[in-house]
Amino acid sequence: MAAFRTFLDADGDGLVDVFAARQTYDPNTSTASTATPATFTFWRQLPNGQYEIDTNRIASGTGCIHPRKPIVADFNGDGKPDVFVACHGYDAAPFPGEKNKVVLSRPDGKYDIKDAGPDVGFFHGATAADMNGDGKIDVVVVNNFDPRSAYALLNDGTGQFTSETTNRFPAAIRNRLYFSVEVVDIDEDGKPDVWLGGHEWEFNSESVVLLNPGNHDYSAVTPVSLPAVPNEGVVLDVSLTGTGADRNLWLVRTSGGDGTFYQSRVVQKINWATKASSVVLNQRPAQWVPWIFPATVNGQKLMVADDAALGLSIPQ
Repeated sequence: MAAFRTFLDADGDGLVDVFAARQTYDPNTSTASTATPATFTFWRQLPNGQYEIDTNRIASGTGCIHPRKPIVADFNGDGKPDVFVACHGYDAAPFPGEKNKVVLSRPDGKYDIKDAGPDVGFFHGATAADMNGDGKIDVVVVNNFDPRSAYALLNDGTGQFTSETTNRFPAAIRNRLYFSVEVVDIDEDGKPDVWLGGHEWEFNSESVVLLNPGNHDYSAVTPVSLPAVPNEGVVLDVSLTGTGADRNLWLVRTSGGDGTFYQSRVVQKINWATKASSVVLNQRPAQWVPWIFPATVNGQKLMVADDAALGLSIPQ
């Protein structure tokens, strides 16, 4: 079963712990009504570098049916890290969707699992940022149940989120199949931009960047289109390296658009200044990679997967 993880110091000892959300149901053998909730677990790092399950860290609550992406930020304003978990529900027909979850810190050091808000959808991706300038960390989600495709869930300061009523993003991205989103400063002007990726061969859902005009209101922004890779149309993640003329986007892809689905492992490198594209890894059949990030290993700059077991290691 799929498991997704993120990193934080949950117990405040200065060591990096792990939060893991693990799917427990199989859509091939269960129904939407019999699917069981995922397990949410903290793993504590010990002084020797090993990890053990932190059995007492979660005080209350249960996981969602199908977690997809956990993200860390201080969502309730107490100075401690919390976890927002994007959830999309039973992953087969009739695709009922579900509510996202938020794992919130308490004064006693434990955590409560709660519904993040009232919205129900197929939330395959999410990213955190203050989208309305009120000092509270909000979440941007992609939800193909909603014609907006991407929108902000605004945080009330306690870790509860509601869908904003205005259209922050341009009409050009509506009714597209986006499943991944990141908010990051792509053009290095000090303002966070928005990257969107999904099923490129369906509903003109090309991968795009929305450049921040300065106020987090992207509604009048013309999307910057990114080059596609034929037959590798499922876009899963983006990462950034370099600066200036050497600023590069790294897109993780898998197969889609040629009659296959999630059957390959592909990494695309795009120079931001020129939009020149090269495919630096293309393996098929191969296990797909959900996330990629830059790392320095033994003095060498590499692009690696979030899970070392996937064996992804590409020179930058």
